[in-house]
Amino acid sequence: MRLELKRALGTSVRSYRLLRDLPQEGLGPSQPYISNLEAGRGSASLEKIEQMAEVLGIHSISLIAAAYITSTEGLSAEDLLDQIRTELKVIGL
Repeated sequence: MRLELKRALGTSVRSYRLLRDLPQEGLGPSQPYISNLEAGRGSASLEKIEQMAEVLGIHSISLIAAAYITSTEGLSAEDLLDQIRTELKVIGL
């Protein structure tokens, strides 16, 4: 995972966590794990992203999409969702 995306994922996790007024310990993985992730020093597996998203009450794709939007200059949520829709149609979804 590129460094900018790691930082952006950490920022997204932190933003949602603070919005929900949750401590780092409240996300499931250990507090040091969350601290490193939010600082951009760690990577999260899909399982960990799903775990955190469930606690935050959001879809795991929301965390991932927020990270991509944050780390990609000029990318809007609408543009990303349009791209995803197009790519899913290609495989019949």
